[in-house]
Amino acid sequence: MKRIFAISALVLAAALLCPLLCSSLYVSAAGGSGNMAQIAGIDYDRITQKTYGGKKSYPVELKLGSLTFSGELYGDYGLTYKELNDIIYRTLEDKNLTVERIVTVKNIAARAQKDAALYWGDQVLEGLLSYLTIPFVPVGPGDYYSYKVHGEIEPGVKSAIFNASKASAKEAVRRAANLAGKVGRVGRVASTTAGLPGLGQIVNTAMVGSSWREGSKRFDNYQKLLEDNLALINDFYSTCSQRAADLIEGKDEQNTWKIKFDKRKNYQTYNCTFWGISGNLMSCTLSGELSSADNSITGAYTGTLWLEFAAEDFSPVESNFEKTSGVKSVLSLIYSTGGYKKTADTGGKTTLKCETQGQITFYIEKTEGRVTPNVVGDLAGDKEIEFSFDRHIEWRDESYASLGAHGFTEATATSDSIDSVRMKTFSNVYTDKGGGESKESDETYSQDPGTVFAPLESDPVIIIYFS
Repeated sequence: MKRIFAISALVLAAALLCPLLCSSLYVSAAGGSGNMAQIAGIDYDRITQKTYGGKKSYPVELKLGSLTFSGELYGDYGLTYKELNDIIYRTLEDKNLTVERIVTVKNIAARAQKDAALYWGDQVLEGLLSYLTIPFVPVGPGDYYSYKVHGEIEPGVKSAIFNASKASAKEAVRRAANLAGKVGRVGRVASTTAGLPGLGQIVNTAMVGSSWREGSKRFDNYQKLLEDNLALINDFYSTCSQRAADLIEGKDEQNTWKIKFDKRKNYQTYNCTFWGISGNLMSCTLSGELSSADNSITGAYTGTLWLEFAAEDFSPVESNFEKTSGVKSVLSLIYSTGGYKKTADTGGKTTLKCETQGQITFYIEKTEGRVTPNVVGDLAGDKEIEFSFDRHIEWRDESYASLGAHGFTEATATSDSIDSVRMKTFSNVYTDKGGGESKESDETYSQDPGTVFAPLESDPVIIIYFS
Protein backbone atom coordinates (compact mmCIF):
# COMPACT_ATOMS: atom_id res chain seq x y z
CA MET A 1 0.00 0.00 0.00
CA LYS A 2 2.95 2.37 0.60
CA ARG A 3 3.89 1.90 -3.03
CA ILE A 4 0.33 2.67 -4.05
CA PHE A 5 0.27 5.91 -2.07
CA ALA A 6 3.73 6.91 -3.34
CA ILE A 7 2.79 6.42 -6.96
CA SER A 8 -0.54 8.18 -6.47
CA ALA A 9 1.36 11.12 -5.03
CA LEU A 10 3.60 11.10 -8.10
CA VAL A 11 0.56 11.30 -10.38
CA LEU A 12 -0.80 14.25 -8.39
CA ALA A 13 2.58 15.99 -8.49
CA ALA A 14 2.83 15.50 -12.24
CA ALA A 15 -0.67 16.93 -12.74
CA LEU A 16 0.27 19.99 -10.70
CA LEU A 17 3.65 20.39 -12.37
CA CYS A 18 2.34 20.65 -15.92
CA PRO A 19 0.30 23.90 -15.63
CA LEU A 20 3.00 25.49 -13.48
CA LEU A 21 5.63 24.63 -16.06
CA CYS A 22 3.54 26.13 -18.85
CA SER A 23 2.77 29.33 -16.96
CA SER A 24 6.40 29.87 -16.01
CA LEU A 25 7.76 29.37 -19.51
CA TYR A 26 5.19 31.32 -21.50
CA VAL A 27 5.69 35.03 -22.13
CA SER A 28 2.48 36.92 -22.81
CA ALA A 29 1.96 40.12 -24.77
CA ALA A 30 -0.86 42.41 -25.86
CA GLY A 31 -3.14 41.48 -28.77
CA GLY A 32 -1.99 41.13 -32.37
CA SER A 33 -3.12 42.60 -35.64
CA GLY A 34 -4.13 39.52 -37.65
CA ASN A 35 -2.47 40.92 -40.77
CA MET A 36 -2.24 38.46 -43.66
CA ALA A 37 1.47 39.25 -43.97
CA GLN A 38 2.20 37.28 -40.82
CA ILE A 39 3.92 33.88 -40.98
CA ALA A 40 1.34 31.30 -39.93
CA GLY A 41 2.35 29.63 -36.69
CA ILE A 42 4.59 32.43 -35.38
CA ASP A 43 3.33 34.24 -32.28
CA TYR A 44 4.05 37.88 -33.18
CA ASP A 45 2.82 38.98 -29.76
CA ARG A 46 5.97 37.48 -28.25
CA ILE A 47 8.25 39.70 -30.35
CA THR A 48 8.54 42.96 -28.45
CA GLN A 49 9.37 45.08 -31.51
CA LYS A 50 6.10 45.19 -33.44
CA THR A 51 5.36 45.94 -37.09
CA TYR A 52 3.08 48.48 -38.68
CA GLY A 53 0.40 45.79 -38.51
CA GLY A 54 0.05 46.31 -34.76
CA LYS A 55 -0.44 49.64 -33.10
CA LYS A 56 -1.72 51.43 -30.05
CA SER A 57 -4.30 54.08 -30.70
CA TYR A 58 -5.87 56.93 -28.72
CA PRO A 59 -8.65 59.35 -29.81
CA VAL A 60 -7.72 62.98 -30.46
CA GLU A 61 -9.87 66.07 -30.97
CA LEU A 62 -8.94 69.37 -32.59
CA LYS A 63 -11.27 72.25 -31.86
CA LEU A 64 -11.52 75.38 -33.99
CA GLY A 65 -14.16 77.59 -32.44
CA SER A 66 -17.46 75.70 -32.66
CA LEU A 67 -16.03 72.97 -34.90
CA THR A 68 -14.61 69.71 -33.53
CA PHE A 69 -12.54 67.37 -35.66
CA SER A 70 -11.60 63.78 -34.80
CA GLY A 71 -8.11 62.36 -35.07
CA GLU A 72 -6.04 59.43 -33.89
CA LEU A 73 -2.79 59.21 -31.98
CA TYR A 74 -1.19 55.93 -32.96
CA GLY A 75 2.13 54.21 -32.59
CA ASP A 76 3.78 52.55 -35.54
CA TYR A 77 6.23 50.05 -34.19
CA GLY A 78 8.90 50.79 -36.71
CA LEU A 79 9.35 47.68 -38.88
CA THR A 80 7.54 46.48 -41.95
CA TYR A 81 6.36 42.88 -42.02
CA LYS A 82 9.02 42.09 -44.60
CA GLU A 83 11.76 43.34 -42.29
CA LEU A 84 10.39 41.45 -39.30
CA ASN A 85 9.76 38.27 -41.29
CA ASP A 86 13.35 38.37 -42.60
CA ILE A 87 14.52 38.42 -38.97
CA ILE A 88 12.24 35.49 -38.12
CA TYR A 89 13.47 33.33 -41.01
CA ARG A 90 17.11 34.13 -40.26
CA THR A 91 16.66 33.28 -36.59
CA LEU A 92 14.93 29.99 -37.44
CA GLU A 93 17.90 29.06 -39.57
CA ASP A 94 20.45 30.11 -36.96
CA LYS A 95 18.67 28.13 -34.23
CA ASN A 96 18.11 25.09 -36.46
CA LEU A 97 14.36 25.40 -35.90
CA THR A 98 11.32 25.17 -38.13
CA VAL A 99 7.92 26.83 -37.89
CA GLU A 100 6.39 23.37 -37.65
CA ARG A 101 8.48 22.55 -34.58
CA ILE A 102 7.52 25.81 -32.89
CA VAL A 103 3.82 25.09 -33.51
CA THR A 104 4.15 21.54 -32.22
CA VAL A 105 5.87 22.55 -28.99
CA LYS A 106 3.33 25.32 -28.45
CA ASN A 107 0.44 22.89 -28.88
CA ILE A 108 2.03 20.32 -26.55
CA ALA A 109 2.67 22.93 -23.88
CA ALA A 110 -0.87 24.26 -24.16
CA ARG A 111 -2.20 20.74 -23.52
CA ALA A 112 0.49 19.56 -21.13
CA GLN A 113 -1.90 18.71 -18.32
CA LYS A 114 -4.29 16.94 -20.67
CA ASP A 115 -1.41 15.09 -22.29
CA ALA A 116 -0.21 14.02 -18.86
CA ALA A 117 -3.60 12.49 -18.10
CA LEU A 118 -3.55 10.84 -21.49
CA TYR A 119 -0.07 9.40 -20.90
CA TRP A 120 -0.81 8.05 -17.45
CA GLY A 121 -4.14 6.70 -18.66
CA ASP A 122 -2.30 4.82 -21.39
CA GLN A 123 0.07 3.36 -18.82
CA VAL A 124 -2.78 2.21 -16.59
CA LEU A 125 -4.84 0.82 -19.46
CA GLU A 126 -1.85 -1.02 -20.87
CA GLY A 127 -1.04 -2.56 -17.49
CA LEU A 128 -4.66 -3.38 -16.71
CA LEU A 129 -5.27 -5.15 -20.00
CA SER A 130 -2.05 -7.13 -19.59
CA TYR A 131 -3.35 -8.66 -16.31
CA LEU A 132 -7.14 -8.77 -16.64
CA THR A 133 -9.53 -9.92 -19.31
CA ILE A 134 -12.35 -7.36 -19.40
CA PRO A 135 -15.67 -8.92 -20.45
CA PHE A 136 -17.55 -7.56 -23.45
CA VAL A 137 -19.25 -4.18 -22.89
CA PRO A 138 -21.25 -1.92 -25.29
CA VAL A 139 -18.10 0.06 -25.99
CA GLY A 140 -14.50 -1.04 -25.86
CA PRO A 141 -12.00 -0.03 -23.16
CA GLY A 142 -10.44 2.48 -25.55
CA ASP A 143 -13.74 4.30 -26.01
CA TYR A 144 -14.40 4.27 -22.28
CA TYR A 145 -10.91 5.57 -21.66
CA SER A 146 -11.55 8.47 -24.09
CA TYR A 147 -14.67 9.26 -22.13
CA LYS A 148 -12.92 9.19 -18.75
CA VAL A 149 -9.82 11.15 -19.81
CA HIS A 150 -11.18 13.60 -22.37
CA GLY A 151 -14.98 13.44 -22.08
CA GLU A 152 -15.17 12.77 -25.80
CA ILE A 153 -18.46 10.93 -26.04
CA GLU A 154 -22.07 11.86 -26.75
CA PRO A 155 -23.96 12.90 -23.59
CA GLY A 156 -26.91 10.67 -24.45
CA VAL A 157 -24.98 7.43 -24.01
CA LYS A 158 -22.74 8.37 -21.08
CA SER A 159 -24.98 6.82 -18.41
CA ALA A 160 -25.34 3.44 -20.15
CA ILE A 161 -21.62 3.26 -20.88
CA PHE A 162 -20.68 4.18 -17.33
CA ASN A 163 -22.96 1.58 -15.77
CA ALA A 164 -21.91 -1.16 -18.17
CA SER A 165 -18.21 -0.39 -17.75
CA LYS A 166 -18.56 -0.23 -13.98
CA ALA A 167 -20.18 -3.67 -13.89
CA SER A 168 -17.60 -5.00 -16.32
CA ALA A 169 -14.71 -3.75 -14.22
CA LYS A 170 -16.19 -5.26 -11.06
CA GLU A 171 -16.70 -8.59 -12.76
CA ALA A 172 -13.17 -8.60 -14.15
CA VAL A 173 -11.68 -7.89 -10.73
CA ARG A 174 -13.89 -10.52 -9.05
CA ARG A 175 -12.79 -13.19 -11.49
CA ALA A 176 -9.15 -12.20 -11.25
CA ALA A 177 -9.24 -12.43 -7.44
CA ASN A 178 -10.06 -16.14 -7.69
CA LEU A 179 -7.08 -16.90 -9.92
CA ALA A 180 -3.61 -17.94 -8.80
CA GLY A 181 -0.30 -16.22 -9.44
CA LYS A 182 0.33 -12.57 -10.22
CA VAL A 183 -3.09 -11.96 -11.77
CA GLY A 184 -4.75 -13.27 -8.62
CA ARG A 185 -2.64 -11.09 -6.37
CA VAL A 186 -3.50 -8.00 -8.46
CA GLY A 187 -7.17 -8.92 -8.46
CA ARG A 188 -7.28 -9.47 -4.70
CA VAL A 189 -5.62 -6.08 -4.07
CA ALA A 190 -8.07 -4.40 -6.42
CA SER A 191 -11.07 -6.10 -4.85
CA THR A 192 -10.26 -4.48 -1.52
CA THR A 193 -10.72 -1.01 -3.02
CA ALA A 194 -14.16 0.33 -2.08
CA GLY A 195 -16.67 0.49 -4.89
CA LEU A 196 -14.45 0.42 -7.96
CA PRO A 197 -16.95 2.60 -9.86
CA GLY A 198 -14.92 2.55 -13.05
CA LEU A 199 -11.59 2.98 -14.73
CA GLY A 200 -11.05 6.40 -13.17
CA GLN A 201 -10.81 4.94 -9.65
CA ILE A 202 -8.86 1.92 -10.86
CA VAL A 203 -6.23 4.43 -11.99
CA ASN A 204 -6.07 5.95 -8.51
CA THR A 205 -5.61 2.56 -6.78
CA ALA A 206 -2.32 2.03 -8.66
CA MET A 207 -3.24 -1.65 -9.06
CA VAL A 208 -0.65 -1.87 -11.83
CA GLY A 209 2.05 -0.05 -9.91
CA SER A 210 4.83 -2.20 -11.27
CA SER A 211 4.03 -0.87 -14.78
CA TRP A 212 3.80 2.68 -13.47
CA ARG A 213 7.26 2.56 -12.01
CA GLU A 214 8.73 2.26 -15.48
CA GLY A 215 6.14 4.66 -16.84
CA SER A 216 7.13 7.37 -14.37
CA LYS A 217 10.66 7.34 -15.70
CA ARG A 218 9.41 7.76 -19.23
CA PHE A 219 7.08 10.56 -18.15
CA ASP A 220 9.96 12.35 -16.42
CA ASN A 221 11.85 12.19 -19.72
CA TYR A 222 8.75 13.53 -21.47
CA GLN A 223 8.61 16.49 -19.07
CA LYS A 224 12.32 17.17 -19.49
CA LEU A 225 12.02 17.07 -23.28
CA LEU A 226 9.09 19.50 -23.17
CA GLU A 227 10.98 21.84 -20.86
CA ASP A 228 14.07 21.79 -23.09
CA ASN A 229 11.99 22.52 -26.19
CA LEU A 230 10.17 25.38 -24.50
CA ALA A 231 13.52 26.87 -23.56
CA LEU A 232 14.58 26.73 -27.22
CA ILE A 233 11.36 28.46 -28.30
CA ASN A 234 11.75 31.14 -25.63
CA ASP A 235 15.30 31.74 -26.82
CA PHE A 236 14.05 32.01 -30.42
CA TYR A 237 11.51 34.74 -29.58
CA SER A 238 14.01 36.56 -27.36
CA THR A 239 16.55 36.62 -30.18
CA CYS A 240 13.95 37.85 -32.68
CA SER A 241 12.99 40.67 -30.30
CA GLN A 242 16.60 41.74 -29.79
CA ARG A 243 17.41 41.65 -33.49
CA ALA A 244 14.31 43.69 -34.30
CA ALA A 245 15.26 46.27 -31.68
CA ASP A 246 18.80 46.41 -33.05
CA LEU A 247 17.46 46.98 -36.57
CA ILE A 248 15.28 49.84 -35.39
CA GLU A 249 18.21 51.46 -33.63
CA GLY A 250 20.43 50.96 -36.67
CA LYS A 251 17.89 52.55 -38.98
CA ASP A 252 17.52 55.48 -36.56
CA GLU A 253 13.86 55.76 -37.49
CA GLN A 254 11.97 58.76 -36.24
CA ASN A 255 8.32 59.76 -36.06
CA THR A 256 6.99 56.36 -35.08
CA TRP A 257 4.23 58.07 -33.07
CA LYS A 258 1.85 60.18 -35.11
CA ILE A 259 -1.44 62.01 -34.92
CA LYS A 260 -3.51 61.71 -38.05
CA PHE A 261 -6.65 63.54 -39.15
CA ASP A 262 -8.46 61.65 -41.89
CA LYS A 263 -10.23 63.87 -44.43
CA ARG A 264 -13.00 61.30 -44.89
CA LYS A 265 -13.93 61.53 -41.19
CA ASN A 266 -13.69 65.28 -40.69
CA TYR A 267 -16.39 67.07 -42.65
CA GLN A 268 -18.15 69.83 -40.68
CA THR A 269 -20.65 72.56 -41.57
CA TYR A 270 -21.43 75.92 -39.97
CA ASN A 271 -23.55 79.03 -40.59
CA CYS A 272 -21.95 82.33 -41.50
CA THR A 273 -22.61 85.87 -42.66
CA PHE A 274 -21.31 86.93 -46.08
CA TRP A 275 -21.48 90.39 -47.63
CA GLY A 276 -23.72 91.41 -44.74
CA ILE A 277 -26.28 88.61 -45.31
CA SER A 278 -26.68 85.91 -42.64
CA GLY A 279 -27.83 82.30 -42.91
CA ASN A 280 -25.28 81.04 -45.44
CA LEU A 281 -23.88 77.52 -45.02
CA MET A 282 -20.18 76.69 -45.25
CA SER A 283 -18.35 73.37 -44.93
CA CYS A 284 -14.89 72.68 -43.59
CA THR A 285 -12.73 69.55 -43.90
CA LEU A 286 -9.55 68.85 -41.93
CA SER A 287 -6.66 66.54 -42.86
CA GLY A 288 -2.98 66.14 -42.08
CA GLU A 289 -0.49 64.52 -39.78
CA LEU A 290 1.64 65.45 -36.79
CA SER A 291 4.72 63.42 -35.93
CA SER A 292 6.68 62.81 -32.75
CA ALA A 293 10.07 64.47 -32.83
CA ASP A 294 11.33 62.28 -29.97
CA ASN A 295 10.42 58.80 -31.26
CA SER A 296 8.21 58.44 -28.19
CA ILE A 297 4.56 58.81 -27.25
CA THR A 298 5.56 61.67 -24.97
CA GLY A 299 7.49 64.69 -26.16
CA ALA A 300 7.13 67.22 -28.95
CA TYR A 301 4.77 66.80 -31.91
CA THR A 302 4.80 68.96 -34.98
CA GLY A 303 3.26 68.88 -38.42
CA THR A 304 1.13 70.57 -41.04
CA LEU A 305 -2.65 70.43 -41.21
CA TRP A 306 -4.86 71.36 -44.15
CA LEU A 307 -8.32 72.91 -44.10
CA GLU A 308 -10.62 72.88 -47.10
CA PHE A 309 -13.56 75.29 -47.06
CA ALA A 310 -16.51 75.29 -49.47
CA ALA A 311 -19.77 77.17 -49.88
CA GLU A 312 -22.62 74.71 -49.42
CA ASP A 313 -25.56 77.11 -49.67
CA PHE A 314 -25.20 80.82 -50.46
CA SER A 315 -28.77 81.27 -51.68
CA PRO A 316 -29.46 83.92 -48.99
CA VAL A 317 -26.86 86.18 -50.64
CA GLU A 318 -28.05 85.33 -54.14
CA SER A 319 -31.65 86.23 -53.41
CA ASN A 320 -30.74 89.35 -51.44
CA PHE A 321 -27.82 90.74 -53.40
CA GLU A 322 -29.26 94.23 -53.56
CA LYS A 323 -29.29 94.23 -49.75
CA THR A 324 -25.62 93.33 -49.34
CA SER A 325 -23.51 95.78 -47.40
CA GLY A 326 -21.41 96.92 -50.36
CA VAL A 327 -24.10 97.88 -52.83
CA LYS A 328 -27.16 98.54 -50.68
CA SER A 329 -26.69 102.31 -50.67
CA VAL A 330 -26.14 102.38 -54.42
CA LEU A 331 -29.15 100.29 -55.31
CA SER A 332 -31.30 102.28 -52.92
CA LEU A 333 -31.22 105.07 -55.48
CA ILE A 334 -33.15 102.86 -57.83
CA TYR A 335 -35.96 102.59 -55.33
CA SER A 336 -35.88 106.24 -54.31
CA THR A 337 -38.42 107.28 -56.89
CA GLY A 338 -40.88 104.86 -55.40
CA GLY A 339 -41.94 103.37 -58.69
CA TYR A 340 -39.24 100.83 -59.47
CA LYS A 341 -39.93 97.15 -58.81
CA LYS A 342 -37.68 94.15 -59.36
CA THR A 343 -38.90 92.14 -62.31
CA ALA A 344 -36.03 89.66 -62.85
CA ASP A 345 -33.28 88.17 -60.73
CA THR A 346 -31.16 85.40 -62.26
CA GLY A 347 -27.68 83.99 -61.93
CA GLY A 348 -25.52 80.98 -61.32
CA LYS A 349 -24.80 79.20 -58.07
CA THR A 350 -22.20 80.94 -55.94
CA THR A 351 -19.05 78.90 -55.53
CA LEU A 352 -16.44 79.40 -52.87
CA LYS A 353 -13.55 77.06 -52.28
CA CYS A 354 -10.54 77.69 -50.13
CA GLU A 355 -7.49 75.73 -49.08
CA THR A 356 -5.35 76.84 -46.20
CA GLN A 357 -2.66 75.18 -44.15
CA GLY A 358 -0.66 75.82 -41.05
CA GLN A 359 1.96 74.22 -38.86
CA ILE A 360 1.33 73.60 -35.20
CA THR A 361 3.54 72.24 -32.42
CA PHE A 362 2.79 71.00 -28.92
CA TYR A 363 4.31 68.85 -26.18
CA ILE A 364 2.75 65.78 -24.53
CA GLU A 365 3.94 65.44 -20.95
CA LYS A 366 1.78 62.57 -19.66
CA THR A 367 -0.28 59.68 -21.02
CA GLU A 368 -3.10 59.45 -18.51
CA GLY A 369 -6.66 60.71 -18.74
CA ARG A 370 -7.61 63.81 -20.74
CA VAL A 371 -4.55 65.73 -21.93
CA THR A 372 -4.77 69.27 -23.39
CA PRO A 373 -1.29 70.45 -24.40
CA ASN A 374 -0.41 74.06 -25.19
CA VAL A 375 -0.51 74.54 -28.96
CA VAL A 376 1.85 76.88 -30.76
CA GLY A 377 0.92 77.96 -34.29
CA ASP A 378 -2.30 78.28 -36.27
CA LEU A 379 -3.96 77.07 -39.46
CA ALA A 380 -4.59 80.47 -41.01
CA GLY A 381 -1.77 80.31 -43.53
CA ASP A 382 -1.86 81.62 -47.07
CA LYS A 383 -5.30 81.01 -48.47
CA GLU A 384 -5.88 79.76 -51.98
CA ILE A 385 -9.40 80.96 -52.75
CA GLU A 386 -11.58 80.14 -55.71
CA PHE A 387 -14.72 82.29 -55.86
CA SER A 388 -17.45 82.90 -58.40
CA PHE A 389 -20.54 85.10 -58.12
CA ASP A 390 -22.86 86.47 -60.78
CA ARG A 391 -26.33 87.98 -60.75
CA HIS A 392 -28.43 89.81 -63.32
CA ILE A 393 -31.25 91.93 -61.93
CA GLU A 394 -33.83 94.06 -63.76
CA TRP A 395 -36.14 96.74 -62.41
CA ARG A 396 -39.00 98.54 -64.15
CA ASP A 397 -41.02 101.62 -63.32
CA GLU A 398 -44.45 101.62 -64.90
CA SER A 399 -46.08 104.02 -62.46
CA TYR A 400 -46.39 106.65 -65.25
CA ALA A 401 -47.17 104.30 -68.05
CA SER A 402 -50.61 105.84 -68.49
CA LEU A 403 -48.84 109.05 -69.32
CA GLY A 404 -46.53 107.36 -71.74
CA ALA A 405 -43.42 107.38 -69.45
CA HIS A 406 -41.38 104.30 -68.58
CA GLY A 407 -38.26 103.50 -66.58
CA PHE A 408 -35.90 100.54 -66.96
CA THR A 409 -32.71 99.62 -65.06
CA GLU A 410 -30.59 96.45 -65.19
CA ALA A 411 -27.50 95.51 -63.18
CA THR A 412 -25.01 92.70 -63.80
CA ALA A 413 -22.89 91.87 -60.76
CA THR A 414 -19.87 89.57 -61.02
CA SER A 415 -17.02 88.75 -58.71
CA ASP A 416 -14.05 86.46 -58.32
CA SER A 417 -13.03 88.02 -55.02
CA ILE A 418 -14.81 87.57 -51.71
CA ASP A 419 -14.17 91.18 -50.66
CA SER A 420 -15.47 93.07 -53.71
CA VAL A 421 -18.01 92.94 -56.53
CA ARG A 422 -18.02 94.53 -59.96
CA MET A 423 -21.37 95.92 -61.03
CA LYS A 424 -22.33 97.17 -64.47
CA THR A 425 -25.61 99.07 -64.68
CA PHE A 426 -27.69 100.43 -67.51
CA SER A 427 -30.64 102.76 -66.94
CA ASN A 428 -33.07 104.10 -69.48
CA VAL A 429 -36.00 106.46 -69.04
CA TYR A 430 -38.13 106.87 -72.16
CA THR A 431 -41.58 107.94 -73.44
CA ASP A 432 -43.94 106.42 -75.90
CA LYS A 433 -43.22 109.33 -78.24
CA GLY A 434 -39.58 108.31 -78.49
CA GLY A 435 -37.91 110.75 -76.15
CA GLY A 436 -35.72 109.52 -73.31
CA GLU A 437 -32.40 109.40 -71.49
CA SER A 438 -30.00 106.52 -70.75
CA LYS A 439 -27.02 106.08 -68.47
CA GLU A 440 -24.33 103.39 -67.97
CA SER A 441 -21.86 102.74 -65.16
CA ASP A 442 -19.15 100.21 -64.32
CA GLU A 443 -18.06 100.27 -60.69
CA THR A 444 -16.33 97.94 -58.21
CA TYR A 445 -17.64 98.00 -54.67
CA SER A 446 -15.99 96.65 -51.52
CA GLN A 447 -17.76 93.85 -49.69
CA ASP A 448 -17.37 92.37 -46.23
CA PRO A 449 -16.58 88.58 -46.25
CA GLY A 450 -18.06 88.42 -42.77
CA THR A 451 -17.61 85.16 -40.85
CA VAL A 452 -17.08 82.90 -43.83
CA PHE A 453 -13.74 81.74 -42.37
CA ALA A 454 -14.73 82.02 -38.71
CA PRO A 455 -12.93 78.80 -37.62
CA LEU A 456 -9.61 80.40 -38.56
CA GLU A 457 -10.25 83.20 -36.13
CA SER A 458 -9.96 80.76 -33.19
CA ASP A 459 -6.79 79.28 -31.79
CA PRO A 460 -6.56 75.51 -32.33
CA VAL A 461 -7.11 73.35 -29.25
CA ILE A 462 -5.81 69.76 -29.09
CA ILE A 463 -7.35 67.20 -26.70
CA ILE A 464 -5.98 63.64 -26.36
CA TYR A 465 -7.93 60.94 -24.53
CA PHE A 466 -5.62 58.30 -23.03
CA SER A 467 -7.46 55.21 -21.80
